Amino acid sequence: MKIAIIGYGKLGKAVAEIAAEKGWTVVAKVNKGENWDPLSWGADVAFESSAPDCAVDNALKCLAIGLPVVIGTTGWHDRMAEVEVAAKENKSLVFHATNFSLGVHLLNQISSYMTRVMMQFPEYTASIQETHHTQKLDSPSGTAITLSNVVDKVRNTTAETTPEIQIDSYREGNVIGIHELVWKSEVDVLALRHDAISRRGFALGAFNAAVWVVERRNENLNGVFTMNDLISEIK
Repeated sequence: MKIAIIGYGKLGKAVAEIAAEKGWTVVAKVNKGENWDPLSWGADVAFESSAPDCAVDNALKCLAIGLPVVIGTTGWHDRMAEVEVAAKENKSLVFHATNFSLGVHLLNQISSYMTRVMMQFPEYTASIQETHHTQKLDSPSGTAITLSNVVDKVRNTTAETTPEIQIDSYREGNVIGIHELVWKSEVDVLALRHDAISRRGFALGAFNAAVWVVERRNENLNGVFTMNDLISEIK
């Protein structure tokens, strides 16, 4: 299989390395500001990890020729409607995630179940804690926001009014990423935590998404998909 990397930064390089290890061919490595034509690549899928201000335009450029795209960039979701329309019109696929770690998405799914249970016990209060390296600028992290949305979706369907869930953000040293959902009462604390110990986990998840996209393309599937779609097929 052939993959093109749009945005050859830390994540793009890591995905390219894993693709090569798996026997794939990296047919293009392009960065922001460079001119490129996806028709010349002959790629089966593109991985987009450039920047929020150009991610959608890059994806649309690929979709216009029917090339599926896995988007690892965040901060573009206000243009989701454009991406959805382009994927359908061009009979292609888009796969996106704020975090490609399998562990993080299992954390989200387990957190949804945990919240349904804990909402039956009003003495417990929920909060989220996230810790990253000092170079991370956004706060709270996109992963923490996604987790809060997962929890709030359940809370809002099981109670008439619920206070906004508290997110505590910390920036320490070279921490890659820690996310924790905490339910606390006067008698005990229940915590569910994911601790990323290597960025390779993000890249491996992104590569698995690329594999999933290519397989679904061969099945003539089209539209916009997420890690939930990938995980839902695991038996």
